[in-house]
Amino acid sequence: MSDAGEEITDIEQGGGDDGGEFTETEYENLGDRLQSSCCGICIGLLLFFGAFPLLYWNEGRAVERYEALNEAEAQVTTVFDPWDVDTANEGKLVHFSVNITNGDNNNDDSNNGGLTDPIFGIAAPNALQLHRHAEMYQWVEDKTTRTTKTYGGGKKKTTTYSYSKEWKDYLINSYNFKNQNGGQYQNPATMEFTSETFTADKIMIGAFQLPEQLINRINWDEDLDVTLENITNEELRGRAESYDGGYYFGYDSINNDNDVYNNDTTTAVSTSSSSSFGGGAQVGDQRVSFRETPPSIITIVGVQSGGTLGAFVSETGEGGDVLLFKQGNLTSVEMFDAAEEENKFATWLIRLAGFAIMTFGLYLVFRPIEVFADIIPFVGSIIGCGLIFMAVLISSILSLVTISIAWLAARPEIGAIVLCVSLAVVGLCAVGVKKFGKKKNEDDDDFIAAVGGKVVEAPAAPTANVVPTVMAVNEPPTVYALPEGQVFASAPQQQPYAYVGSAPQQQPTVTVSAQPYVPKY
Repeated sequence: MSDAGEEITDIEQGGGDDGGEFTETEYENLGDRLQSSCCGICIGLLLFFGAFPLLYWNEGRAVERYEALNEAEAQVTTVFDPWDVDTANEGKLVHFSVNITNGDNNNDDSNNGGLTDPIFGIAAPNALQLHRHAEMYQWVEDKTTRTTKTYGGGKKKTTTYSYSKEWKDYLINSYNFKNQNGGQYQNPATMEFTSETFTADKIMIGAFQLPEQLINRINWDEDLDVTLENITNEELRGRAESYDGGYYFGYDSINNDNDVYNNDTTTAVSTSSSSSFGGGAQVGDQRVSFRETPPSIITIVGVQSGGTLGAFVSETGEGGDVLLFKQGNLTSVEMFDAAEEENKFATWLIRLAGFAIMTFGLYLVFRPIEVFADIIPFVGSIIGCGLIFMAVLISSILSLVTISIAWLAARPEIGAIVLCVSLAVVGLCAVGVKKFGKKKNEDDDDFIAAVGGKVVEAPAAPTANVVPTVMAVNEPPTVYALPEGQVFASAPQQQPYAYVGSAPQQQPTVTVSAQPYVPKY
């Protein structure tokens, strides 16, 4: 909310491929900020308490996945001839390495059964996948926000919107721009060519068909160089220009009427100026390139089921499906080692996510304190840093304890060790905080500073340890520092109070007079 409205400033546009920019400034007062931060407490509590089950579940998931992988590894059988379906392995967990191929082609260089782009006619007969990558030159809006605190607890947010032309593989709706600059920052309403992936209907791994759920794991594509002669559509071939192994289409060639309407507006994007490739890129120009995924050797671990492979499930049904797939010739041990590393990575990723969620939730709970302290900006910043430190510290301890309890439930022998270590760390932190916050008052200088007196040295006296009595007066008393921590003080007999020192071994003797007390030996 803004108590002073919005202040918008347009800055003169730059030249070249860069457009202009303008700045929007918003002000928020202390009351609105406090209201917003108090509402954030509810969200913070949800995040804070939600982090505990997430962390607890993650540890159980990691253990279950580890046990499922171990169970699968103990049962795996290596197949040395994957080009023959051995019925003896039906229902068993098998492992083999073999070339992955396009099962739709005739294993020759013809286009029969191969992959073909339906628009351009580009063919990749032996490829597993054919990728068309299309981009369009468009206006892009970038937003940067800078927030500063003002005296009195307010906040000033300055947002700068800048505009430039860039190649993007998706359509940007310029109707949503904060500023369209009188229709200058407008993109075409459609892209004639879009990115698309074509996949072979049947992908074979030896005598077996690749499981459907593993197709998205095929990720070793490479560039496919094409020429104008490869375009079977004559109309497209006449409009295209060769560009960096692909094709370039000027906006004039895409829209012969030289006008295109963006987002149902009535303002047309004119292309009357030269938009050919040789004249420089113009908004609406497109470029198209192609990539293919060639056959390769792969390694797979799965349960043989007819002419394909399925996922292995543990006896308990926990730990997720085990269906391993990687490019390269790998042993079964290497495959399971890689799967365990992936499990570790996922475990730590979720741990960090849970810790971050808990920390952010605590910070939202504490944030009203920072906002209120922002009445003096630098004070609020200092307190904010302290609150973040507290949130991190508390979340670290609670996350560690939660993980320990989860391990105690899953693996008691390991969980007990982890829990002991966690409690030890918590104890050390508590002792450190206590020592840091405790102020020692063991020497006489601290006492004198508290009562405003002065220290006078006196000769040693053969007296026993005593508990002296100190009389507080309107004027600073005179205090004598004696050996072994003894203190004698004199003052007028007004407003007495007791100063407690070490336990006495005999009845102390204290003389109080108007004049300073001088022991006689």
